[in-house]
Amino acid sequence: MSFAEIKNINGSPALVIDGKACPPMAMTARFDKPDYIRSLGEAGMRVFFLMTNTDWLRPGRDYMDEEGVQRHEMSGMEAFIKNARTLLSQVPEAYIIVRIGLHPPVEWMEENKEELITYQDGSHEPAILSSEVHKDEIPGMYSFASEKWKTAVGKALKEFCDEVDTLPFADRVIGYFLAAGGTSEWYPVNDICDREKKKYGDFSPAFRKSYGEFLKKRYETEENLKKAWKKKEASFVNPIIPNVEEQYFIFMEEGIMDAMKYYESAERIIGKAIDMDGEKPANLGVFLNMEDYRYVADFYDAFHEATAEAIIYFAKLLKERYEGKVVGAFYGSYGCTDFFNSSTATSTLPILDCGYVDFLAAPGVYNNREPGGYVAQREMQDSFRLRGQMFVAEEDSRTHLEDTFYRDAMGLYDIRDSLVTLKRDFARVLCEDIYAWWFDQHPEGGRYQHEDIYKLFQRQKEIAEYAYTLDRRKVNEIALIYDQESCHTVSMYTNILMLDYYRTSDLARIGAPVDYYFHNDCSREDMPDYKLYVMMNAFCLTGREREAIIKKAQKNHAVVLWLYAPGFINPEEEKVMCNENIEQLTGFRTRRIDHTCSPWFKITNLSHPAVRYGVEDRRYGYIDRDVHSNVWLENVIRPPYMNPGFYIDDPDAEILGTYCEMGVPAYALKEMDGWTSVYLAPQILRAELLSSLAEYAGCHLYNKEDDVLYANKNFVTIHASYKGKHTIYFKQPCSPYEVYEKQYYGHNVTKLELTMRMGDTLMFSLNGVV
Repeated sequence: MSFAEIKNINGSPALVIDGKACPPMAMTARFDKPDYIRSLGEAGMRVFFLMTNTDWLRPGRDYMDEEGVQRHEMSGMEAFIKNARTLLSQVPEAYIIVRIGLHPPVEWMEENKEELITYQDGSHEPAILSSEVHKDEIPGMYSFASEKWKTAVGKALKEFCDEVDTLPFADRVIGYFLAAGGTSEWYPVNDICDREKKKYGDFSPAFRKSYGEFLKKRYETEENLKKAWKKKEASFVNPIIPNVEEQYFIFMEEGIMDAMKYYESAERIIGKAIDMDGEKPANLGVFLNMEDYRYVADFYDAFHEATAEAIIYFAKLLKERYEGKVVGAFYGSYGCTDFFNSSTATSTLPILDCGYVDFLAAPGVYNNREPGGYVAQREMQDSFRLRGQMFVAEEDSRTHLEDTFYRDAMGLYDIRDSLVTLKRDFARVLCEDIYAWWFDQHPEGGRYQHEDIYKLFQRQKEIAEYAYTLDRRKVNEIALIYDQESCHTVSMYTNILMLDYYRTSDLARIGAPVDYYFHNDCSREDMPDYKLYVMMNAFCLTGREREAIIKKAQKNHAVVLWLYAPGFINPEEEKVMCNENIEQLTGFRTRRIDHTCSPWFKITNLSHPAVRYGVEDRRYGYIDRDVHSNVWLENVIRPPYMNPGFYIDDPDAEILGTYCEMGVPAYALKEMDGWTSVYLAPQILRAELLSSLAEYAGCHLYNKEDDVLYANKNFVTIHASYKGKHTIYFKQPCSPYEVYEKQYYGHNVTKLELTMRMGDTLMFSLNGVV
């Protein structure tokens, strides 16, 4: 029987099968074209994810179609066996990870409506629930907190495993990938708060029980709960489900956007009124009023943890059954997601720390994927690495072989476009040292059915195998730090802007590689030290968490960049939300503007080395680049605003930038006790200012021209953002060897000057011939 595990190989986690490390190249596909599957195998693909269902969901049936023809619908097991046999007939050495759907059948949902997401009026919302291998019209979404569902599908999963273990190719099955919810990604297909219908939930007995248990774990006693919520009626047995009005902060920007749109013309429209500030009792601008409505954040934290607990439940079943099989699931999306309704963001760490899950996965976001762009990921993958686990990117990378809609939407018109973007995305996987499967979503397969793509995959397999023989320890100098707990204290768009769109617009264009962590890891002894820490959304921090971050920065006199409202919320303090909380964390005395204002600022001290690449008269403070969806075809960046706004009022600070409209300090630097604090009061710091600060902190920049850059100690990759001259600066003299052209670009050089087309991808080995 094959034995699979996630194991440290040369300093970083890797998938290891029977003692051999497998490079980060796997495939999820359909099996209608055996010749295509054989070609993928010949190109080096060895690990395949096979999508199927339990027999509970799809027991198989014979039926008569509309034209009177007798048909047979395969059961989940029949479909799995058929696809596995096709795969192994074409790629006998292939390994299989079963991507197993854990959905209940419609009949079960009809008979067990108390196990479905339930709204305040006792109703359920019919919906379409679909994955890659099933589609049902359902009476309502099943609750991930349902013990009855877990028990039933756990039994179905056991029966599936029982049969798999008897199959002649059972030794080729090396793991299971748990799939549930919409598109297998563990999100409910009903909104938990439907503002249009004024419905909110979840009032199902299953979730209310789970919510109560969550609160007991968080607050320990009901007295503590009553004090935190300021509600005498608060209890673990009957916890408060927030109504639509109490969740206003989530979408409060909509009123501001409407006011901005009609600011000039409102008085000429009968009955039109605008509200630029959108204040209600339950919010302070984009923030939840955590003083009086903390239960709203607790509710969503519990909602997300219920999903995580379900994943842990099924992973535990498999891990207790098998030794030598890997288990994973989709969870932990911080991009291309609904941070509230989707229930898959804020309990990543409980999954990573449970001891039963080897990897979590997510597709890249669906913005700016065309040549010259960048496919941002959704996870904090270096928190996985610390724990010996892997983040796996679902590389559903499109090609020029798509239909006309996606060819145009993705900007992929010919084989050259396909190759340069496949090279770019592979470089991200290898240089950031994550794992990946490529995903062919075509109804019958064929997304990568091209001789040049097969040759590319074969070459990439050789590169990856070589990379795995090298020292894989990461030596990056910049860490981006994220906070799970803050997500449900601030509006949807603030989350999306700072955690999703910013990762697309600027963070790959700093010119230096970065690592991604949750702030909780700052207290771990095994977290490496960095020269620059960027606190992406550290809005809500306890006293102990603040101390851990500062102590981490003091270890090597690091520079810490704080964005927008760092530490504004301290749930332990008598004043939960106040400017003093920001000062206590960052060292800057700040003031607040409690109305809608502009984030734009300009650099006012261009001579300071911390802003050396700043552009005179350029407005900073917001995303000013094109960020657009390649799937839903729209520009996604809204007009710039802040509410509340913050500014610096500190005579001891070095002022670097001043608000354009308000004329008060927006960006400043201050030396602290053993570390350097840098505070950006708006939400966004453009790439060249991040580059400036990185160099000020002592970090090396490989590129200073706004290109997409991936690098580690063994490889440097550049993806050109424009046609023209591009420069790479190496850390030390080297002989860069381009791995696809198989040629040296020089010997003992410290920089390369390159002429590139927009979208060209060059990947250099720093260790000679590959």
